[in-house]
Amino acid sequence: MSLEFLPGSTIGILGDDMMSQYVAQVAHNMGYNVAAYSTNPEAPVLSEADYRFVETAGDLTALQNFLALSSMVTYTSSWLPAKVIDALAESRLPQGTDLLQLTDDHALGRAFAESQSLNILPYETVSSLDEVAHAAADLGYPVVVKPIFKHKHHDDTVILRGDWDLGLVAPMIDGGTLIVETWLDDVQEFAMTAVRGVTGDIKIYPLRQTAVATDHMRRAWTIGDIADDLMTVMLGVTEQVGEALQYIGAYNVAFFYSSTGNLYIRDIAAGVQETAAVYTATTNVSVVEQHVRAITGQALSDILINQAAIYMPFTTEQVPALMRHWEIQANWQIYFYRFPDTTGKAGYVLACGPSVTLLFNQLHVAGVWQFDD
Repeated sequence: MSLEFLPGSTIGILGDDMMSQYVAQVAHNMGYNVAAYSTNPEAPVLSEADYRFVETAGDLTALQNFLALSSMVTYTSSWLPAKVIDALAESRLPQGTDLLQLTDDHALGRAFAESQSLNILPYETVSSLDEVAHAAADLGYPVVVKPIFKHKHHDDTVILRGDWDLGLVAPMIDGGTLIVETWLDDVQEFAMTAVRGVTGDIKIYPLRQTAVATDHMRRAWTIGDIADDLMTVMLGVTEQVGEALQYIGAYNVAFFYSSTGNLYIRDIAAGVQETAAVYTATTNVSVVEQHVRAITGQALSDILINQAAIYMPFTTEQVPALMRHWEIQANWQIYFYRFPDTTGKAGYVLACGPSVTLLFNQLHVAGVWQFDD
C-alpha cells in the first residue's frame, strides 16, 4: 500500500454499530476526514462524520457518492448488505471482502476451516424438515439449527434435544438452506482478536473468555492462567487465519472448548467485536486504534498488558441500579451509548483491577447484573 493514506485523506466508514463510531473518532484524532454510509439515518457513525450518506429506498446513489469521495473504505461490522459488498469489490478496501463472505455464510466459513484443517463441530446442510430430522439423527442430539446466513436474528436459531423438538424448526423452512450442527452444552467460549498490517505482521491481543447472559448480551473478561498447549493452538489458528486470507485490519477468531478437552473454531469474523472493548482498559493500544493504523499503512504497535478487566454491557432498565455506583466504584469505567441499540443495550462497564476473580466478586454484589451461580 502506498503512502496516499496520510492524514488529510478521507476514510469512508461502513457500519451501523458503535464500533464504527469509535473508528470515526480515532480517524479524526489521527488527522483524517471521515465519510460515513449507512442504511440507518440514526447510525452512531453518522454523528461523527464530516460527510454523511444515507441510503433511501434502495437508491444506490448515496453509496456511489460515498465511494467516490472516500480515499479508502473500511468496515468494523461484517453484516453488510450484498449490494454493498459487491460495490466494495471495486473500491479501495484494504481489508478486502473475502472475510466478509466467510463471516456471513456458515457454509463458506466451514469450507474455509476445512481447507485449512481447522477443527470445527460436525455439521450438515439441509433445506427440508425431513433433512433436518435425518441430519439430527446422523449427528446425534442435541443439535442446533440455524440459517445459512448469519445476519439472521438469533431468534431464528433453535436447539433440538430430541425428535420431539422437530416442530420448532417448521417456521424456519422456507426453501432456503439451513445448517444443522452438533450442540455442546458444557463449553467454555474464548476469543482472540488480531490485527494484521500491510507488511504482513500480526499483533494478537490477550486471550479473553466470553459468555452470553440471559439477556442475550455477551460479556467478556481477560484470562490469566491457561494451559500452554491450549494457548499455543489458539495463537497458531489466529495467525493462520490472517495469513491464509491476506487480511488487513482487525479480525476475531472465537473458540469452543469442551468439557472433554476438545477445541473447536466457533466463528471467524471481520472487523472489531464489541467485546474487544475490554482491551481499551487492559492494553496500551485499543483494537480500534490498531485497526486504523493497519488500514492506513502505519506500523503496528506492540501490545503491552497492564491489568485485568471485565466487559459488562448493561440495558436501559439496569441504569438506575448502575447509577447507585456512580460515586463508589473508582475502578469502573462506564460508557453510555448515545442511543440504545436494537437489543436494548445502553452501554457497558469496564471493571478494571489486578484480578478477574476479585472483579467478579465486586460485580456479583453490585446488584446491577444477574449471574448464574
